Amino acid sequence: MDADQDDKGAGLRFPPPLIAVVTIALAWQLDRFLPWPILPAAGWWPLGAACVGAALALALVAVWQLHRAGTAIEPWRPTTAVVRRGVYRFSRNPIYLAFCLATFGIGLWLDSGWIVAAVAPVAVLLYWLVIRREEAYLESRFGDAYRAYCRQVRRWI
Repeated sequence: MDADQDDKGAGLRFPPPLIAVVTIALAWQLDRFLPWPILPAAGWWPLGAACVGAALALALVAVWQLHRAGTAIEPWRPTTAVVRRGVYRFSRNPIYLAFCLATFGIGLWLDSGWIVAAVAPVAVLLYWLVIRREEAYLESRFGDAYRAYCRQVRRWI
């Protein structure tokens, strides 16, 4: 890997949370014009709130673990270590998993089938626009160590 590539990390030019935020906003607008409530509607918001809380906790723990390892959280900065501890023992992408869980939770909380269904495009967009680039970067940066990690830990869960 050349030094210029490593200075850019995975080379992303946007914060990945934008994928979830924009997709949720579009689904919410669609729900305003063409409502699609979850049936039965009563009682979904506590489960939705729990999902959002779990997603927030997962993301915060994952960010803390990256910070503790001394590596960049932002995908446009160089990565200095493959984190294999904590939540990274179970998922190579716990933060992106948290985005999907939060999307699902927001959909339940707001009683919106559109937002619940938006989990699929969020996951697909994260994979195609972010994860593939990050994985290619990490493989070129860490080689066999990263490939071994990929064999041991699933991408999502």
